[in-house]
Amino acid sequence: MTDDSLDDVYAFAERAFIRLQAAEILTRCLDVASTTPMRKLVESLVMSGPESLEVFREVLAETNKRKLQVEDDLQQVMRGLVTNLERYGIRMHGITKPMALARMRPPRSVGMLRSQGVVEEEVQSTCLQLLQDARDLISSLGEHYMLLAELEKYLHDWMWGIMYQITRAEKANFL
Repeated sequence: MTDDSLDDVYAFAERAFIRLQAAEILTRCLDVASTTPMRKLVESLVMSGPESLEVFREVLAETNKRKLQVEDDLQQVMRGLVTNLERYGIRMHGITKPMALARMRPPRSVGMLRSQGVVEEEVQSTCLQLLQDARDLISSLGEHYMLLAELEKYLHDWMWGIMYQITRAEKANFL
């Protein structure tokens, strides 16, 4: 194996390790509903200086990947709810976005069911439970999404700061 090939393998392994660490830290952030674990990582990266730019990129990429997954999960919850409610003849008129469902309260849900001809108590109870379960899940996923969006912005800000540092250092070396 050539030295270039080994360097490529080492670089790939390092990126994979960084992504694993980032995923672990993101999981901790989501578990405690706080940006603190990521802020601690960022502090250490900033102290490392411009050499940490590639690590920032990997952490940001992992954060973006996780945010997209949560967004997909939100859409899957909505699709699942729509499918389940359609089995009972219920249409989700005008409620296509997960956050709109999260804001929908039980009295409005009952009104929606009755307006579509669902008067049997057992069916109403089942549909209301489906709606409540979906609302709870969407609420939790929405909190995760917002936290990941905040982390993404935070990482972008620091990454721009590191790039500014690099540019400034290169300009000083050039002059």
